[in-house]
Amino acid sequence: MVQMKPSAAGSADMGMLEDLQMAVSLHQLDDALTVLWANTAFYQMLGKKQEDFKESLVFSSCFSDVIQDFQKLYSSLCAADECGQRQVKLRSSMRIADDVRMVEIAGTIGDAKQGGQEVLLCYTPCTMLADERRQLLTANREMTDNFKWMMAAYTGNVYISDMDTYELLYVNKKSCDTLQASEAQLLGRKCYEAIQGLDAPCPFCTNAHLKKNETYSWEFYNSKLKRTFMIKDRKLDWFGHAARIELSYDMYSEEYKLAKKDQEREAILKTIPAGMVRFDARDFDTILWYNGIFLDMIGCTKEQLEEELHSRCSKYVHPDDLPRISQVCAGLKNTGDNAVLEARAFTRSKEERIWTVTLCYISGEDSWDGIPSFYSIGLDITEERQQMERLRHKAEKDALTGIYNRETMKQQIQSYLMENPNTINALLMIDTDNFKQINDTHGHITGDFVLSEMAAGMKRMVRKTDIVGRIGGDEFTIFIKNIVSADAAKEKAEAILDMFRRLFSKEKKPIRVTCSMGIALYPRDGENFQKLYECADKALYQAKQLGKNSCCMYDAKLLSNLTALQNSSIGAAIDSEQKYAESADNLARYVFRILYHYENLDDAVNLILEIVGKQFDVSRSYVFENNRDGSRGFNTYEWCNEGISSEMAQLQNVNYKELGDYEALFQEEHIFYCRDIQSLSPTQIALFASQGIHSTLQCAFYDNGIFSGFIGFDECTGTRFWTREEVSSLSLISQILATFLKLKRMEAATHVEE
Repeated sequence: MVQMKPSAAGSADMGMLEDLQMAVSLHQLDDALTVLWANTAFYQMLGKKQEDFKESLVFSSCFSDVIQDFQKLYSSLCAADECGQRQVKLRSSMRIADDVRMVEIAGTIGDAKQGGQEVLLCYTPCTMLADERRQLLTANREMTDNFKWMMAAYTGNVYISDMDTYELLYVNKKSCDTLQASEAQLLGRKCYEAIQGLDAPCPFCTNAHLKKNETYSWEFYNSKLKRTFMIKDRKLDWFGHAARIELSYDMYSEEYKLAKKDQEREAILKTIPAGMVRFDARDFDTILWYNGIFLDMIGCTKEQLEEELHSRCSKYVHPDDLPRISQVCAGLKNTGDNAVLEARAFTRSKEERIWTVTLCYISGEDSWDGIPSFYSIGLDITEERQQMERLRHKAEKDALTGIYNRETMKQQIQSYLMENPNTINALLMIDTDNFKQINDTHGHITGDFVLSEMAAGMKRMVRKTDIVGRIGGDEFTIFIKNIVSADAAKEKAEAILDMFRRLFSKEKKPIRVTCSMGIALYPRDGENFQKLYECADKALYQAKQLGKNSCCMYDAKLLSNLTALQNSSIGAAIDSEQKYAESADNLARYVFRILYHYENLDDAVNLILEIVGKQFDVSRSYVFENNRDGSRGFNTYEWCNEGISSEMAQLQNVNYKELGDYEALFQEEHIFYCRDIQSLSPTQIALFASQGIHSTLQCAFYDNGIFSGFIGFDECTGTRFWTREEVSSLSLISQILATFLKLKRMEAATHVEE
């Protein structure tokens, strides 16, 4: 039905209506239905020309022989307008050319305006409707014939029955053979009588479970036929009847066995997340065939691969890797061997990925189409490489400061000295003066922050090629490569000490940070790392003895005049995160201390989520707090590791019942542990997969027996085993957090009451 705003009369909308093949006219809603405008198709329908009408068309003249139909149309429009309806549809007789014919009229009543009410009428001759009906019937008949032909050719059993009367409406030839009866003998009989040999509807009938858009699959032993069938049922409309269509396989038939083989083969292939490509061995570039997983790996559709990448390997493989791959391919053509290599590829969004690629050469003589080609199987190992990098970083770097730990620092320096024995280098040993006082005065959190900022400041003061490491709680080393002289080393040390003094000078409450530093030169003071390290440590002791907040170059003569040496606290336990993370109890006490001393609970919770998240190396840590009855949850706090996106905005007012009774996931210990989300229900898999989660550990808390929320820890880089110690630690921390969150709720409720 064409609709237009009455105010648009004479506007561009009229131009659009003019181009329609359907007859359209605009009228004043008065007793004459005065014509205000009509399109060319309207006049053509009447067999007249527009110029035949001088000023306006007397619309009632179109009903000269059937004036009662004109009155019926006018009355219907008025009645609809009085009731506030805007649409009218009816059939009426009209004088068209020299004959009276039936026409379907659809009217749209516009809003009342100053000039009066307007109505737009659209006309469809009933002959057109009849033609359309005949076409639809013909198309439906053809579809039915095609459907019957396909079902007749189907190798399994097919029957259709009326869901109300149970009468058989259709059976294919295979069903007739199975039931040992002709089509004429079966059609019209009750399905339960003809197929099952029963006098009443089957007690196991699946009609109640059937839907038009879903397939109901089941297995059944037919006692009449003494055979077991695999069955698929669905609801359909069969010539106006609500009908049931059933497809079944004899489990021992050859067709069934072949189908099962195909299913098994398909299932095996689906377990291999590999992109498969066949490309031309004549140019090492033209793609001849590929599978769907390959398209997913490069983020392209079939059309995009062909139109944008022109079906060329060189369009998605990293250009730096192409010469190497071509060289390998050329070698395989000569040897006939297989090869496995790594290569970088770009997705359509220009994201660089890392693939392992297996290449197999097939000559033209052995190829089905005579084209020599390579078959390539690619696996995306980007996540694995990133995980390895994270593990390497974790093994090499200090957890708090992000600089090298003691062992890695030592290995790096030793390797450099072995490879560059003829260079002059400086080792700086740095110890923070009175760091315990900073911890005692400002707390361990501030102390950890000071250490992190000191490490960042040292990295800024040296070259990227130099080595900065943390060797103890508040002790650091800097290895400066290829330095020109002892004076240059002393100058750099003084600059670093000055940086420490100014580090927190502009804070609202300044923190005074000073350091003592010892310097040893290679090869003057030591020809290997151990000797160099000892000399730098002795020089540090010398700086401490001379009043701290200074640096000393190693001088054996000066040291001999000092008191007996006592080595610095090399290798001491880090006085921050490593100390409190030694056990679950220590970590719990640390968490409790933060919650107890912080004035702002929100800040404390966010800090704890970050500390715990980094300590256990999870992707995401968060808090859910529920409404009063525990039916809905709200993500109130969240911390995300590097490279992990936030999900907090999407996780508000979550209905647990829609997730398959989410509370039931928590066991007797109030813990939900899931190594692999694929073991969950489809709804729950969809929930976690949308957030990129592979494994999760969640600890619930309750208030007077009501599910009040949970603390969660997600892993998004792959599946993960949660050890008993990890579960115990995280559960204890969750209980502590829950207690303080409950107190926060109580305080908020008290405040509202006041």
